Amino acid sequence: MSDNRWNVSFQSVDGVTLKGWFFPAASEPGPCIIMTHGVTALKEHFLDGMALEFQKSGFNVLLYDNRGFGESGGRRYDSDPVKAQDDYIDAFDYAASLSEVDSQRIVFWGISLAGGVAISAAAIDRRVKAVIALVPYVSGELLLGTGQPLLDMAERDRAKIRNGEEWPLSRVVASTIEEAQARSAPVLLRDETSFRFFQDATALGGIWENKITTMSLFRFLRFEPIRYIHRIAPTPLLMVVGEKDEGLFSPQLQAFGLAQGPKELHILKGGNHFNHYQGELRKESFAAQIDFLKRHV
Repeated sequence: MSDNRWNVSFQSVDGVTLKGWFFPAASEPGPCIIMTHGVTALKEHFLDGMALEFQKSGFNVLLYDNRGFGESGGRRYDSDPVKAQDDYIDAFDYAASLSEVDSQRIVFWGISLAGGVAISAAAIDRRVKAVIALVPYVSGELLLGTGQPLLDMAERDRAKIRNGEEWPLSRVVASTIEEAQARSAPVLLRDETSFRFFQDATALGGIWENKITTMSLFRFLRFEPIRYIHRIAPTPLLMVVGEKDEGLFSPQLQAFGLAQGPKELHILKGGNHFNHYQGELRKESFAAQIDFLKRHV
C-alpha cells in the first residue's frame, strides 16, 4: 500500500481471486486503464512505474497479476490466454464498480502475450473505449508453425497428468547468461535479451520463478488473436511494435493490416520486444500511448 495506490482483489467468473493495485487519478469519475503483464511476468516488473505515469497524466489504472502468477490465485505457473480473456472482462466489471471510474471510458492495455489477450478480449467486449497492444503475441501458427514438437510433448505430458502425476514444468528463460548467449537451452525464450529482461525485472520485487507449465506452451500454439482483430472496430486500437522484435514483427504487421479502423501503428525504430520498459525508446512508446489516449479516451 502507498499513497499512490491501494491493494485490490476481485473474483473471476470461475472463482479465481485476482490481485493487484488500483492507482486513483482523481476523486471524480474518470478514465481507467486495465493493465496486465506478458507471460509469467509480475505487476512489479516495470508496469507499476508505467501505471504511475498514466496516473500522473490523469488516468486511473487497475493493474493486476495474471492468474497463476504473483499474488493472484489459480494453478501456479500455468498460463491460459483464453481464461485470461475472461479475466480482462471480469477486471472491467470490477473497475466499472469503483466510484473513481467512468465506466464509459475504460481501456484494455496489454503487452506481449497480454497484448494478444487484450486484442481478443476487446473483440468480444463491446463496452471497451479503446485498446493498446504493445508488441502483442498475435498468432501461434505464424510464430510456431505446425508446432509438432510442442504437440508431441503435450501428448506425453497430458498422459502424465491423466495418470495423476504433477503437471510438468518448463523454464521460461535460460538459467545463466552463457546458456542464453548460446541460445541452446530448452526454454520458452532462448535469447539473451529475454534473459536480461527477467534478470532486471526480478530485482524490482515480487516473487518470480523461472517456471511455466508445458500445458501453457500447448495453449500458446492454438492462440490466434489475429483471427479476431477485425472485430475490435469501431473501438480505437493502438499497436506499438519494435522493428527488431525477432519473430514477432512480421506477424504483428499482418495482424494490424487485418484490423479495421480506427487504428494506429507506431513502430519503434531499432526497437526489440522489451524497449517499452527502459531507456529512450520507452519514452517514445509512452508518448505515443498518451497521445492516443488523450485523443480517443
